[in-house]
Amino acid sequence: MEREERIQANLRHIQAFEAKPNPRPLPETAVTRGFEKVAFPKLVRELQGDNAVVRQKALLAARELLASPVNVVQCVAAGATPAMVALLQDPDSMTRTYAAGSLRLMSSKEVGARDLGQHGGLEALAAALEDECEFVRDDSYGALIEAARFDAIRHKLEALGGVLPRVMQLVLREVDESPQRAEQGLKLLYACTQARRNNGILAQLVDEADALPHLARLLAPSRPLPVRHAAAELLGALASMEDAKIRAVQVGSVPVLLAAASPKVPVPFATAAVGALGAIAIRREGKYALVEAPGGLAALVSVLDPTHEQLCVNAMTAIANAAEAPEAREALASSGAARVPISRPSKMQIRLTVLGGGEETARVGALDAGGSL
Repeated sequence: MEREERIQANLRHIQAFEAKPNPRPLPETAVTRGFEKVAFPKLVRELQGDNAVVRQKALLAARELLASPVNVVQCVAAGATPAMVALLQDPDSMTRTYAAGSLRLMSSKEVGARDLGQHGGLEALAAALEDECEFVRDDSYGALIEAARFDAIRHKLEALGGVLPRVMQLVLREVDESPQRAEQGLKLLYACTQARRNNGILAQLVDEADALPHLARLLAPSRPLPVRHAAAELLGALASMEDAKIRAVQVGSVPVLLAAASPKVPVPFATAAVGALGAIAIRREGKYALVEAPGGLAALVSVLDPTHEQLCVNAMTAIANAAEAPEAREALASSGAARVPISRPSKMQIRLTVLGGGEETARVGALDAGGSL
């Protein structure tokens, strides 16, 4: 019995290690994983190959590699960026979509974004914003938004000249057909305005693109909420320019921004809109636009909610700026601005001058526990 068991075990061993026929050759379009650093040069060769199926599979393989920050550096070193940028002009729309999506991952890291700027990627992505395929446009916006998180890329987009004004035109063209894509365009422009030295960027949008009247129209209540929110953020950024403050009043931005100053409006949107009003109200024209708007000051008082600190701070800033106009003080007092309870600590204190009971009083509103504005 023991002898038979040994024989059977020996037969199983022979069967397990017997000679096997050679494996079938892989098809031409197969893309296999490389070994460590060998994967990256191989990937670049496949991206530059003649077979469309191989190029698409190589782009999908690149997405797996680009999920790791270390691999981004190695992909850049192997020359993957120019190979992907070239595929944005591929005749096949699926390949262009995959290329834009892969560049979006590449742009999420600063080394990838910088390499993108050095190989004409920003120009290629800007051109792809007008691609006939909507998926290419979506991923191209995403890639540019990721890249625009870095200051060097913001200034490169500024240096390209007509790109930012053109994006504003595309937003207006897309807003009816694809509000989500219009929102992406506004977010891209807002990201660019966050550059450290942004005077040139603001000038391109305010003067060349004439963005302020367009943003006022995009803030209309009939527009989708995400578009209005993105437009309020961008308008607030542009209002940091002195001339833009006056222009914003002239194009009717104050009434549409005040429409968002309500407890019924989502807090992020209200915060952005009230912040823009605070910037506009620095100028005399902005102060009196708030005073003359029906219920404008009362709307600002209505969002002095200490449970939403940033919204409350933005509203206090706008109120304090408006209160420098004597005509605003009585309206603020009648709206109950001096009786708003404040129960949460904050970093900010604002001196608000109001008229109450026929006498001018100055009150310091501090967000201290148990205090009041």
